[in-house]
Amino acid sequence: MARRALGREDGLTAIAQPTLPARRAADGGFAGSALRSERSIALIRIAIVGVVMWIYLSSLGIRRSLGPAAIVILALAGLYGLVSLLVLVNGQMPSWRARVVTVLVDILLITLWVQATGGPSSEFWTLYLIVVVSAALRFRLPETLGVALGLTVLHLSLTVAQGGLERYQIVYRPTLMIATGVAVGVLAYQRGVHRRERSALEALVETRGAELGQERAEVERLRRVDTKRSEFVAIAAHEFRTPLAAVIGVLSTLKAHGDVLEDDVKAELIEGAQAQAERLSRLVEDLLTVSRIEDGVLRLHPERVKPRTLVADAERASGTSGRVQVELHRVDPVVCDADAIVRVLTNLLDNAKKYSPEGSPIEIAITQDERSVRFAVRDHGPGIDPEDREAVFERFRRLGDGAKPGAGLGLYISRGLVEAHGGEVTVGEAPEGGAEFAFTLPRRSTAEDADDWRALVTKVTAVATGTR
Repeated sequence: MARRALGREDGLTAIAQPTLPARRAADGGFAGSALRSERSIALIRIAIVGVVMWIYLSSLGIRRSLGPAAIVILALAGLYGLVSLLVLVNGQMPSWRARVVTVLVDILLITLWVQATGGPSSEFWTLYLIVVVSAALRFRLPETLGVALGLTVLHLSLTVAQGGLERYQIVYRPTLMIATGVAVGVLAYQRGVHRRERSALEALVETRGAELGQERAEVERLRRVDTKRSEFVAIAAHEFRTPLAAVIGVLSTLKAHGDVLEDDVKAELIEGAQAQAERLSRLVEDLLTVSRIEDGVLRLHPERVKPRTLVADAERASGTSGRVQVELHRVDPVVCDADAIVRVLTNLLDNAKKYSPEGSPIEIAITQDERSVRFAVRDHGPGIDPEDREAVFERFRRLGDGAKPGAGLGLYISRGLVEAHGGEVTVGEAPEGGAEFAFTLPRRSTAEDADDWRALVTKVTAVATGTR
């Protein structure tokens, strides 16, 4: 496909302008260069006043003396130079209108000085050339040529009106002014082009550097994702292997020796295989839930349910009946996905049973405030160090030496399910030692807004789990 060719300057501008940092860099470079030019011009004003004073002081009494008007003009020029320099100390760039005014003031002071020092015969008419140079430093080529032509007309009009110059001088001076305007104007134009190109290149380098940093961050993120994926496959394969090996072993035993085995032995083998199959089923369900949480497609079914009912179902599912002590204050029914919250409570109770002394009580405290209902599960185990409290919610993360059974997905799934309801999960230290896992559910009085709530659940799930 044919592409339109771009000039060097247009090409750089087209590359650099699409990004905001590039535009800022280019604008900042132009403003800084223009401010430096203004300061240079202010210093030149002061230097010229100093040179003029030195010329007249060194030749005083030999050629001619300064009159009162010339002294006043020289004093005004010196004061104007100092003021223009002090104004630029604050680092603010004068406006375009202010720069035009300063050019007009320069022309006025030089014209008065030329008239006060001899008019057409004054040697200081060449100061007009410095005005042309200063215009080139400030403006573009057309404005510089305009200043040169205007000065030519002004000086030519004054010299013709006053007379006293040779014809070659009348031709020479305007020609020199115009030639100076063209020369310095072209140089200023090239300087502006180079400055814009440099600013565009600097902006391009900055933009490309930022993009490179983002690409490196993305590569690092993908590397971590790939590492996590490899760990996921390895751990999932390991977790699958144990129950599958047990089931396959039982089936092989029954196939080879089923005829000679006693009925109670067969029943024991079948119960063991069933337990391993259920473990495998739970693992598959956990992995599917993890996938739904991370994809932000978790679907919940809200209903109005009493907190005590949720706790009772979780006790049965976790096998902790008889060990759980419920501290239930006056709490209204909650609107939630009952299966999901039972699963959260089951995971927390299972963890409490796993990491606390055998037979020790497990406490559940349920409270509410104006905004949420809080479930707190407390055990009497060793607790969790503060530096590990956030890490326990990561996938496949298990504390200690990993000797406890489980795939390390329970707390990760619990956090995802609670955050899908708009709540949050925290871990801390129980009042009497041990760990306290707590989660909150927003209070909703009715389930009549179920459709809106499901939409909220989907959004919260995507936001809460998209970064993990």
